[in-house]
Order: sequence, then C-alpha cells, then structure tokens
Amino acid sequence: MELVIVTGLSGAGRRSVLGALEDAGCTALDNVPARLLEPLLELEAKLNPSRPRLAVGMDNRHPEFAAELEPLVDRLMDSSIPVYVVFVEANDDVLLRRFSESRRPHFLAQDGGVAAAIARERELLEPVRAMASAIINTSSLTLSQLRQRITELLPDLPVSGTTLRLISFGFKNGTPVEADMVLDARFLPNPHYVAELRELTGKDAPVRDFLLNSDVFSTFLALTENWVLWAWPFIQQEGRAYHNIAIGCTGGQHRSVALVEILAQRLRRDIPKLVLVHRELKD
Repeated sequence: MELVIVTGLSGAGRRSVLGALEDAGCTALDNVPARLLEPLLELEAKLNPSRPRLAVGMDNRHPEFAAELEPLVDRLMDSSIPVYVVFVEANDDVLLRRFSESRRPHFLAQDGGVAAAIARERELLEPVRAMASAIINTSSLTLSQLRQRITELLPDLPVSGTTLRLISFGFKNGTPVEADMVLDARFLPNPHYVAELRELTGKDAPVRDFLLNSDVFSTFLALTENWVLWAWPFIQQEGRAYHNIAIGCTGGQHRSVALVEILAQRLRRDIPKLVLVHRELKD
C-alpha cells in the first residue's frame, strides 16, 4: 500500500489534484476523516493485497484535523506504509476570486468575511503545510500543468499516458462529435467507382493496393503520419486521456478506412496506445 494524502486550503483545488491522481492510476477517495483513515487502509489491504496506490482527500473542517494528522502519518510510516502528503494552496487574491465566482461560503467565514477566513485557515494549517512532502500552488496552473506538476513531484506514480484514437467516418453522416482533429479525404481517388472494389472496404487488401498506387493518396498518408509523429509529444503534454483524429470520406467505407488502417500500422511502434474506430462499418 502506498498512500497519498491530499489536503490544503479551501478553494485551492484539492479535488482537481485528487482527480489528476486518479487519472494517473490511483484509487481516489475524498473527504476522508482522519480517524477513519487507518480502518480504511486495513480494509483496502484485505480487499486488494497487490499494494495499490491510494489517494485520499482530507480537509480541515473537523477541528481536530491538524492535531491528528501528524501523529497519524507517523504511525503509518512506522507500519512501513509510504505516505506522501500533498498540500494544495493558492494566493489570497486567487482564493477570493474563486469563492466569489463559485458563490460558495468559506466554512470559517461565520460573518461572511472570506479574507479573514482564509487568513485563519492558513494559520490553522501551518503545521500540516510544514510536514508536507510536496506543496502545489495552483494560482496560475492549468489542468494540464497541474498533472505535469504532480508527475514531477511524485515520479513513482503510474502515468497512463494519452491514447490515440484514429476514427474513420463518412461525411454524409456528419463529423464525429468527439474529434479533436478532422481530415477530409474526399479528394482522393474513390474505389466506390471501381466495380470490383465497390462492395469491399478499406480493410481489404485490393482496396488498399488500389489507393497506394495513387501518388496523391501516398502523399496524403505520409504528410499525416509525419504530422502526428511531430505533434504527439506536445499532445501528450496536455495530459488528456484520449486524442481523437477523425479522417472522413463520403461514405466512410473505403478511403478513410484504408487511411486509418495503414496509419495505425505505421504509428504503433511510436504510439503503442492506439485504438481504431471505423464508425460506418457494421462489423
């Protein structure tokens, strides 16, 4: 069992950090009271003995939180459970703006004074901040930058990486709504007008051989392959689970299918997490 405790100032983005850890392969639970953490770990160890990574979100709405956390972490470390405490914070002006935009009350602002509540919470959490394994200031971080920051701070965490989805489709049925990029292959030679190829698809060798004999098809294929390989490192930096490239022809049976099939063969060596989707094909 490896444990990541995520805590920090209200409004600083604890849930976003917890979500990023979940995307990185951790089992994530939020709002875990300190007194329930040890029983939770015992139960998790029994149910999943393969040393999972567990991330728990803990806030200081419970008055005893700051006083209980340090001895709790010490006990866990003594029991050979690696514990990382991630403290999430943001600048005062950013926190004030977030509370104003969300219109949610700060739990310490009994009289509505958010600024005073933030200052009080900083004071209460100073002992927790001092014991943190990592401190993340989210004031100017985008979600992708936050994921990258977590990877830098906790390099032993698994990173699932981005999956490339290559989608073939027919424009006559509309473009895929999930597409991040759409390429139009309707200008390429059309096997539909070759009688012996009409009933086949781009998954069949005769259709692909016909298209590969076309210089314009080969050029389109090479340009697309080179662009994807060039862009892929930058796409991965965004930290998204999927990147969808859709290639369309008129009916989604021949040209787009062949392009996606051949591209997949060429890209798998450099992009192992690759999925093919032929939207218009029945099988």
